Amino acid sequence: MSYVNQFTEIQQANLEKSLRLTNIALSSVERLVNLQLTIARDLLSENAQTAKALSEVKDVNGLVALQRQLAQPAVEKSLSVARSVFDSASATQNELNALVEEQVLSFNQNIVSALDKAVETAPAGAGAAVSVLRSAVESAAQAYDAASKSTKKIVTELADAAVAGAEQSVKAASRGKAA
Repeated sequence: MSYVNQFTEIQQANLEKSLRLTNIALSSVERLVNLQLTIARDLLSENAQTAKALSEVKDVNGLVALQRQLAQPAVEKSLSVARSVFDSASATQNELNALVEEQVLSFNQNIVSALDKAVETAPAGAGAAVSVLRSAVESAAQAYDAASKSTKKIVTELADAAVAGAEQSVKAASRGKAA
């Protein structure tokens, strides 16, 4: 294979990776914009209902009761929005992680392939040194894979625990205010 063909293939692969990265970014923006539109629609509807309920209030006790009635759904709506934003960010992060993992795998495969070619063209006796280098590359790839999986698991568990803790704290605080 000529160097021109190799260069063309590398450029084509880089273009495809750039397009994939752009698509990941655009789908993330699309999810967030759709979430914003949904929130805006819901808020408009809720504000209309709140205005109607306020117009029907006859005295101070009715106003206090309405305030309590509206407080809990607002807290729950805020938690729901926060969870949706978190889920969207997590989805984008997972897509980007997959892209990076593919890049690392491709890089390692290219190194192993180059080492195999080096063995074919190396002088006699150099094969052992190249084999040691290849083994080191494969070991590093396995270590990266194990570390990556562990990190993903830890980050996911911590993020889920943080979100659940925040939800419980907010719900407990809102119950305390309502009481």
